Amino acid sequence: MELRRIYDEDFNYLGYLKDRKEPLDPEEYYVVAGVMVISEKKLLVTKRAKGKTFAHQWEFTMGSVVDKESPLQGALRELKEEVGIRATDRELSFLGTMKEDQKFSKIFLLVRDVDKIKMQRSEVEDYKFVGKKELKAMLADGEFAPPMAKRIENYFEKIEDLLED
Repeated sequence: MELRRIYDEDFNYLGYLKDRKEPLDPEEYYVVAGVMVISEKKLLVTKRAKGKTFAHQWEFTMGSVVDKESPLQGALRELKEEVGIRATDRELSFLGTMKEDQKFSKIFLLVRDVDKIKMQRSEVEDYKFVGKKELKAMLADGEFAPPMAKRIENYFEKIEDLLED
């Protein structure tokens, strides 16, 4: 069972948790957290595994914030679980929050050279590091899961100077 904290549309905690398998009421929201990892001036992107929503489409590491985790703690956990990157809260910077369809997406940035990726096969089937030009082409070609494409486009100005052409 994976429990998520439930919020209202203004990001006020409603005081209870709900299993992720349980449908949300129209006024309920939950939180997901993700990390854009830039290593050697390239963005780490992962391909969603078979059986996942938006299977075989690209994304950056992201997942539900569970139980009583903070978004930062959830982002660090997802990074470690999905791609085997251990990071500390001091290494991540906060890019921002997007209000989406019954969820708030909290996005963080890690700029650090990464020499090893260990994929969680139930979540990730492939990965690669892309520069600015390839990232733009992937977005234009619809290779990203639609919610991920929106997030990347939303924060592109904040990361573009960190990426090589």
